[in-house]
Amino acid sequence: MVIADRGYDTNNIRALIAACGAASVIPGRCNRKEPIPYDRKLYSTRRNIEITFGKLKENKRVNVRFDKLDVTFAAFFALAFIKLLVR
Repeated sequence: MVIADRGYDTNNIRALIAACGAASVIPGRCNRKEPIPYDRKLYSTRRNIEITFGKLKENKRVNVRFDKLDVTFAAFFALAFIKLLVR
C-alpha cells in the first residue's frame, strides 16, 4: 500500500504504483472529473505517520543528516526513534 496526499493524485503516479504491484491510497483532487475511491480509514493513518516523522526531525542530526554513511545515519535514526518511544 502506498499512502500519499492529494499532491500525488495523477494518473501517471497511480500507474507507476500499480506497476510495482502496490495499491494506492490517494484521495482525488476536488477538480477531478471522475472521483476515485480510496480507503478513508487507511488514509487516516497517514496523519500518525506524518506526526511521527515530524517528532523525529526534532533531532537536528536526523533532520540535517550530518552522517555521511548510511549505516551511521540508520543507527542514529533508530536511537532517535527509541528516544521517541521512551517518552
